[in-house]
Amino acid sequence: MEMVCLNSKITVPRVALEAVERQRLFDLLHNDSKKLTIVRAPAGYGKTTLLSHWFSQFDDSVAWLSIDTADNDPMRFWRYIIHTVADVTQRDVSETLLPLFNLQPQLPLELLVDTFLNELDTIPGTVQIVMDDYHLIDNDTIHEMMTRFIDYLPNNVHMYMTSRAELPLPITKWRVKSWLSEIGKEQLRFTYEDIKRFYEKKNLDYKDADVLRYVLNQTEGWAAGIQLIGLTIDMSKQNNRIVDLPHTTHPFITEFLLNEILAILPLDIQDFLVRTSLLNLLDPAICNTLTNRSDSDAVLLELEKKGLFIVRLHSSQLVFRYHHMFMDALQIELQNRYSKDKIALLYKETATLLYEKRDVHTAIELALANGFYEIADTWIAAHIVELFESGQTSTFLRWVQTLLNNKYVVQPETLVMSALMLTIAHKLTEARQLLSDLEQRQTENQWMNKVEYENIARSYKAVKAYALIASGEDIEQATEIIREKLHGGFVDAKWDALSLQYNRFEPKILHTSIGSRGKLWSDEKSLPFFELLRQSEFNKQNMTGFSYGLRAETLYERNRVDEAWTELKAALKYGHTFQDPGLLIPMYLLQARMYMTKKQFTNAYTLLDHALDSVKESHWIRPLFAMKAYGFLIEGDIALAEAALYNTTNVNNRKAESGQAFWLLVHIRILLAKKLGKDALLVIIQVKEKALQEQQISILIEATVLEASCQLILSDDNAALEALHEALEYGAPYYYVRTFLDEITIISLFKKYVKVRKNGVNASWNSVPLSYIEQLLAHHQDDYIGSTEIDVLTPREQDVLKLLASGAANIEIASQLALSEGTVRIYLSRIYSKLGVNSRTQAVLLAKEWEE
Repeated sequence: MEMVCLNSKITVPRVALEAVERQRLFDLLHNDSKKLTIVRAPAGYGKTTLLSHWFSQFDDSVAWLSIDTADNDPMRFWRYIIHTVADVTQRDVSETLLPLFNLQPQLPLELLVDTFLNELDTIPGTVQIVMDDYHLIDNDTIHEMMTRFIDYLPNNVHMYMTSRAELPLPITKWRVKSWLSEIGKEQLRFTYEDIKRFYEKKNLDYKDADVLRYVLNQTEGWAAGIQLIGLTIDMSKQNNRIVDLPHTTHPFITEFLLNEILAILPLDIQDFLVRTSLLNLLDPAICNTLTNRSDSDAVLLELEKKGLFIVRLHSSQLVFRYHHMFMDALQIELQNRYSKDKIALLYKETATLLYEKRDVHTAIELALANGFYEIADTWIAAHIVELFESGQTSTFLRWVQTLLNNKYVVQPETLVMSALMLTIAHKLTEARQLLSDLEQRQTENQWMNKVEYENIARSYKAVKAYALIASGEDIEQATEIIREKLHGGFVDAKWDALSLQYNRFEPKILHTSIGSRGKLWSDEKSLPFFELLRQSEFNKQNMTGFSYGLRAETLYERNRVDEAWTELKAALKYGHTFQDPGLLIPMYLLQARMYMTKKQFTNAYTLLDHALDSVKESHWIRPLFAMKAYGFLIEGDIALAEAALYNTTNVNNRKAESGQAFWLLVHIRILLAKKLGKDALLVIIQVKEKALQEQQISILIEATVLEASCQLILSDDNAALEALHEALEYGAPYYYVRTFLDEITIISLFKKYVKVRKNGVNASWNSVPLSYIEQLLAHHQDDYIGSTEIDVLTPREQDVLKLLASGAANIEIASQLALSEGTVRIYLSRIYSKLGVNSRTQAVLLAKEWEE
C-alpha cells in the first residue's frame, strides 16, 4: 500500500479573520532563541491558533505537521516530517532520505534520524518545524527518535511542539541545557483586552464592561469558553444573556456544546455534524456520500463562517476538521441519537467508504476500533504486500496484535507475513510464537492440507526455516525444511512480488538475520544447507549469493583466508548480477580487509574508491570511508584516518554519530590511537549496550576486544584481562579468530591471560577452554612465520623505532620524519603496546637485538 502524504496535514492551518493578535505572546516567540519551543495547555486554549497566526505574519517557510493517532507508526511519522520539510524548503531532502524507508523493517531508526539531521544541516537559512498535537503520539520508538533528533538539532533549525499533556521526553535535561522555551496555560489565557478585541472582531454586541469582566471571570481566560459564549450570543441573538459556563470539567463542556450550540442549529445540519463526526478529515465528496447530500462544500463553508469549532486545513482546498472537543461532543450525541445497531452500521459504512476512496489506513483503523475484525482482516490480507513495501511494518504488526488480543482467528497468510516481518526485524520470540500458533492450528484443523492454503503453507515453511537460521539455533532443521519445500516444486504466489532483501544496510552479512547476528555455524552444520541452495533451483536466486557471502565472512573470521577468497569471488558475481548493494558492499569491505591483512593497501584503497563511485546512499558511504580510515590506522597515519572517517563522508558525524557500529568501532580505534582512553571507553559502552540489546555477537566481541585494549591504555591490567576474558567467552562457542588477531595491541595480553589461567588464579575463567586460547596464539604465530616480531609494526612505526634505537630524541625524530612531537609520542605509545614493552629502554633493547 503506497503511503500518500495528505497536503492538509502538512499545511499551516488558515487563520480565522476574527483571530486576535496577541502581541505579548508574539513578543515571546519573537525573542525565542532556543532550539525547541513547547506550547502546552489543555484543549481549547488556542495553541494551534497562536502558532498559525504567528507564522502567517512572515514569508518564512514553515514545515508544519498536524498529528493524528494514525501517525504512531515511526515510518509514517518521519515520512510526513521529511515530506513537509522537503516541500517548504524546495530541497531534495526527500529524495535523499525516502530511499531509507525501503530498508524497513531492518532499518536502525537512529540512522534515519542522523541522516535527516545531516541533510537539515546543509539547508541554507532557518528551518521552522512545527509538530501540532504531539500528545497524540504514544509510540516509545518515536519518542526515542525525537529525543535523539532534538539532542543533535542543527543550529539552523527551530522546533515547535504543541501538546495537551506533559511530553514523555527529557524536558528537564533540555531545561538545564537552556535549549527549551515554554508557553503554558497561564500565558495563553485571554486578558480583558483580548476578549474585547475578539468580540469586536466578531461584531458581537455586549452591553458594558461588566459583561466582559463576567466572561473573563467565568472562563478564566479559556479561549474555547470565550468562543462558546460568543457563539451563544451570536446564535441566540440574546445579547444580554450570559451563560454560566463551568469550564473546567469536560462533561459540562460537552453538555454546553450540545445544548447551547448544536441544539439550536437546523435539524439537517445537526444530522450532518453528527454523522461526519466519524471523519478525521472533512472532505466534501466523502461528506456527501456519508450524509446523502450534494451540498457538503456549502455546509462546511457556512460552518466555517459561523466559527463553529471547525478548522480549515488548506487555504486553497476545501478540507476541514472539527475541533477535538467538538468532535468528542458530537460522537457522544451520536450515541444518544441512534441505536447500537445503527451506530455500528454508520461506522461500517464510513470505514467502507474510506476504503473505497483508497484511504486504506484510516479505513482499517476505524474497522478495528469498532470491532469489525473480519472486514479489517480481509483488508489487511489484501494489502499485505503493499504494507510491507511501504515500510509501515509497525502499524501492520499492531493491527495483527489487535486482532489476536480480541481472540479473532486471523487468516494464516497474515500470521505468516507477521512472522516474516518479525524475523527480519530480529524479534524472534514473537515470530516463534506466531509460527507455533500456526502449528497448533494445523493440529486442530489441518489448514495446511487445504487447497486454498497451498501457497501460504509453503511460504510458512520458508519463514520457519528463516526464523531458525536467524536465531542461530538449528540450521539442520532449516535444511530439512528447505529440502521438503524443494521436493514440492515452486508455486507462483503474490509473495513473489515482495522485494525481500536479506541485507539493506549492514556492512557485514554476519550482522543480519540471515547471518544469525554473528553466530557462526560449523562446517558440519552449514555446508549441507549451502550445498542445498547451490545445487537446486535456488542457485539462480539472490539468496544463494548471500550464502557465498556469509561463508566468505565466516571463513575469513576463522582465518581460512584462501578459502574465503573463493567464496568471495562467487558472492561478487551474484551481487553484480542482481545489482544488490546489500551483498556487494559487504563483499567489497571484506575484500579490502583481506588486502590489508596482506599489507596490500593500494589495492584496498583502489577497491574502496571504486565502491564509493558506485553508490550514493549515505548508509553505504559511511562504512566504505570507515574501512579506508581503518587501513590508514593500520599504516599508522592517524591524520589520514581522521580525515577519512570524519571529514570526507559528507556526514556530520561529530554532531550526530551515525549509530552504525561499524563506523563507531573505527571511531573508537582512532580515539585509542590518540590515547584518549576515557573517551573511547564511553563509546565502547554505548556500542556494547546496543549490541547486547540487538544480540549482535560479532559486534559485541569486537567492542569487548577494544575495551581490553582501552584498559591497557588506561594502565588497568586487571580490567584489561577481565575484558579479554569476556570477549573470549563470547567468541569461543563460535570459534572467532580474526577479530582477536587483527587487534595487535592485545597479543601481549593473551600471554598474561594464559599465565593466569595456568596458575589457576581465577577459577571462574575456566568457562573458556584453554585450548581455544592456545589455538588463537598458534594462528598468530602462523601469521608471522618467516618474519621477526618487528613486522607487527607499520613501516612508519619501524622508522620511528630505528631512529629511537639510534639515540634520537623525540624532537629529532619529529624533525627527520616531518612529524609533530605529539604525533611522535603517539607512535611510541603504539610501538610499546605492540611490542609488549613498558619503556623506551626496553624498546631500544629489542630493536638492537633485531639489528644483530
